[in-house]
Amino acid sequence: MRYLLDTDTCIEILRRREPVASRARAQSPEDVAVSAMTEAELRFGALRSGDPKRSIASVDAFLSAPVEIIPFDCDAAAYHAAVRLALLAQPIGERDLVIAATARARDLTLVTRNRRHFERVPDLSVED
Repeated sequence: MRYLLDTDTCIEILRRREPVASRARAQSPEDVAVSAMTEAELRFGALRSGDPKRSIASVDAFLSAPVEIIPFDCDAAAYHAAVRLALLAQPIGERDLVIAATARARDLTLVTRNRRHFERVPDLSVED
């Protein structure tokens, strides 16, 4: 099974919070990926932090590990449009929609603490 880590999960790993950090370390690097949108969110958070230099270095180290960064591509764009339409009555945030569409386009399980939010996305596999 392959996993796409949501931003909140990456933050837990960066802060070395258990059990998330040890579960992530236990995975094969080929089974773990991060969306380009999550990379953007992590970099923004690092720039906003109290110690941007240290935070950016931490994010850079995390992303330079053998973690695949998955771009938002044409397949993800198609899922994005379909999911956005399906969730018109109860939309989710645009960045989360991009992350969910990226996971669906690659048939990845999204790892997030925000199950309630992402479980509304049709056919998205979600794990906490």
